[in-house]
Amino acid sequence: MAQPNLLRDVPTPVWTAIAVLALAGAICLHTLLPRYQFEVVGADGKAMIIHDRWTGRFQRAMYDERGEPTLTRVLTPF
Repeated sequence: MAQPNLLRDVPTPVWTAIAVLALAGAICLHTLLPRYQFEVVGADGKAMIIHDRWTGRFQRAMYDERGEPTLTRVLTPF
């Protein structure tokens, strides 16, 4: 006698509902815990600090008169 396979016995609509709920939960968590934080710095507003909240890394971007960014190297806390 064959052993029942519990994963295969679950109907496809149930797996689809679980996948949709997981995706919706991930989207909601991403809005609550965004990865990047941007902050404009400087008196003229031509520089921006980019903080990666998930890894703790920082980077600075300077913008010239044409609006082209110049990125500095990524700084890590460790």
